Amino acid sequence: MVAAALLVACHNGNRAGQQSVRQETASLKASYQHADSLYAVCGRIDTAAFNEFITRAMAFAEAHPDDTLAPGMLYRAGVGSMILAKSAETAEYRATNAKRALAIFNQFQEQFPEHDNAKLCYWQRAIVYDDILGDCRSAESEYRDFINRFPNDSLTPVFEQYLTLLGKSESEISSMYIENVHN
Repeated sequence: MVAAALLVACHNGNRAGQQSVRQETASLKASYQHADSLYAVCGRIDTAAFNEFITRAMAFAEAHPDDTLAPGMLYRAGVGSMILAKSAETAEYRATNAKRALAIFNQFQEQFPEHDNAKLCYWQRAIVYDDILGDCRSAESEYRDFINRFPNDSLTPVFEQYLTLLGKSESEISSMYIENVHN
């Protein structure tokens, strides 16, 4: 009788826990949609909304690593940090969010190494280094790491092309393009 009561209590506790996680994921999705829709539709960045989402997504991925939504939410947190870094009004805020994005993409690869987006973390870090921090050497390192680890991947030729463009100004890239058209 006691064993049956414990089994029912555990089952009910498990169901309540699952309901709590479902509510948390629904709330997290809504938080992301709010922050992202303002950015995507209006071009307006709600810093507080993005920061709230990033904090919650990181906590969710850590608390529920086996949940199917955890990888996507963590990846979006990294992208959100990139958005905040790119739009930062101060160098300090830019650097803080860029470093947070780099840390999130590293965490993603450690936590979800087999997920499709794990490969894309190299690209995202390269973008952070090149476009946000102006660190071409680190961006180059990210591209080369990807190319060396995944030589037959469909993104490898794209990243090889990016390597030829690193550190060049828009006018230099335009000149290269014009030269290639005329040759």
